Amino acid sequence: MSGHRSFNRLRDKMSPERRAANETAASDMNREYVLSQIRRELGVTQVEVADRLHIAQPTYAAFERSDNLRIGTLQKIVSALGGILKLQIEIGGKDYPLQFSNA
Repeated sequence: MSGHRSFNRLRDKMSPERRAANETAASDMNREYVLSQIRRELGVTQVEVADRLHIAQPTYAAFERSDNLRIGTLQKIVSALGGILKLQIEIGGKDYPLQFSNA
């Protein structure tokens, strides 16, 4: 295939610093979770979470598939899973952590 190189050959040409940066980025990506992964890791079914939220399982399933949840909805789901939602805002290099109550 013209113009295509194997990843191993490209990686071998990278500086050690670049390889380390790529490994860090890949590790960070692997630490990102979606709701379904968290729920499964906790050993909880969609039906159980839906019951805790007093909604139907198909409604909860739609939340898990959504990439545009409202913060309040996400907070309720996290709370139903036994957690606390924490957000952080960065402006001008300064971090502003936000925390939502379980109320």
